Amino acid sequence: MLPRRMLCASLLLVLTTTSGCTALGKMSKVLKDPSIPVGAPEDVPTELAISIHVSPTLNGVADNGESAEAAPGELEPGPYTVSLSADDPHALTEKVASLFSYLQAQYPESVPADESALGDYEVPTTGLERPDATPGHGPQLASPIAVKVLQLRDDSLLLNSVYQQLVPDPAKALRNTYIRDDDYLLSPGQFKFVPFEPLHDDTRFIAVIADYRSLESATWQQVLRIAPRGRRVVLSLQVHDAQIELKEEDR
Repeated sequence: MLPRRMLCASLLLVLTTTSGCTALGKMSKVLKDPSIPVGAPEDVPTELAISIHVSPTLNGVADNGESAEAAPGELEPGPYTVSLSADDPHALTEKVASLFSYLQAQYPESVPADESALGDYEVPTTGLERPDATPGHGPQLASPIAVKVLQLRDDSLLLNSVYQQLVPDPAKALRNTYIRDDDYLLSPGQFKFVPFEPLHDDTRFIAVIADYRSLESATWQQVLRIAPRGRRVVLSLQVHDAQIELKEEDR
């Protein structure tokens, strides 16, 4: 009887020691990484992070940032184009003189017969200098875009709102469906990572709205349903030239 009791006591001691080691191991992990949830997964709020990518061509900015205008001095193509090249100025002069003689022979009525004009190749009615660019028609300067991320209880009011109603006071426009919002000002080509943060207990939807220059032709809002508890979610937000795309990243 005594050996049996001693065996039971030994087993109980081993189980207690193992449980204590497990708890201590969990505590040490939490101390090293405070982001590790304590308790069962369903007992903690969902944590959310957002990865934001902005198109480099947003708002009409070229991908390489170069102006679309031609180089200074470059002439517009015309109905008659001549290209001459030579190794030295004398050879070039001979080629130009030969060309002039050929044109004079082929089109005697359109070319003046005054030999004194030989060597003066400027035609008064032909502009060889590139005209100044018309003001207001150059490439658009890079400008940031305003993006707002919202936590909502429900998405029905947002989906039936216009952008101008939401911007001044989203809490007023969305009434009791509104929980909170965060604002970001993003430049073309920018990447931004918003680190993990617990959601509000009542959050059921994450919405994003963006202030595009032409709201009428852009998809400026996106909504995604999200579990309120027990998850760690990374959302991918792509700000394209004329639409935003919100989805959950695969992990």
